[in-house]
Formats: sequence, C-alpha cells, structure tokens
Amino acid sequence: MLFRIAIVEDEKKDSDLLENYIARYFSEEASENRYQVTVFNNAGVFVEHYRADFDLILLDIQMPGMNGMDAAAALRKKDSSVLLVFVTNMAQYAIRGYEVDALDFVLKPVSYYQFSTKLERALQ
Repeated sequence: MLFRIAIVEDEKKDSDLLENYIARYFSEEASENRYQVTVFNNAGVFVEHYRADFDLILLDIQMPGMNGMDAAAALRKKDSSVLLVFVTNMAQYAIRGYEVDALDFVLKPVSYYQFSTKLERALQ
C-alpha cells in the first residue's frame, strides 16, 4: 500500500526532520508499505491547490500568512476524511484541533519516538 503524506511546514529544518523521521519509520517497519512525501512551505498555497489525494497531512500551526488552524478549517471543507496531525510548539492549540477533527498533535521539538508513535497510529 502507498501512503501519501503531505508536510505543510514553513521551516525547512523542521520539514527535513519530519521527512527523515518518515523515512526512518518506513525503513524500520517490516512490511510492504511504501510512502510518498510532498512538502509545502505555504499553507495558503497548499489549501488553494489542494486535491484530496493525501492520506495524512502533517500541519504546522504557526506560519506566516494562513496559519495551520485556518488551513485545517479550509481543508475540512474540501476533504472531511484526510487525517490531520498538527506539528507545533504551541500546546495551547491542541484543544482547538478537535474543532477540525485532527487525529493528534506532536509538540516541537519533535523526538523520533514521539513522532513514530503518532505516525503508527495515523497509518492504522
């Protein structure tokens, strides 16, 4: 099975880290599952051109222009079933994540263990 994952993150070092964690997770998993990652550094552009072809969206909250919460609300109007996981250093937004039916959130700085458990949950 191919898992299509979008990373919406304006900080390159953070999106690179998430990409590396995804690669590590899939390399450690003993299965036939494959993955494809697409990185977007602008939430507004991502939402504007969004097509419902992702299984999971890893979404930063604090970004210039459209923030992750507004992006999630706009995404839900286009795709009610895609899995959303917020990746943020702002724990106070965790409760608001329920308003957009987010699966989970990961706090920055992201540890591999924390991330891998959230990714495993999302993929199930």
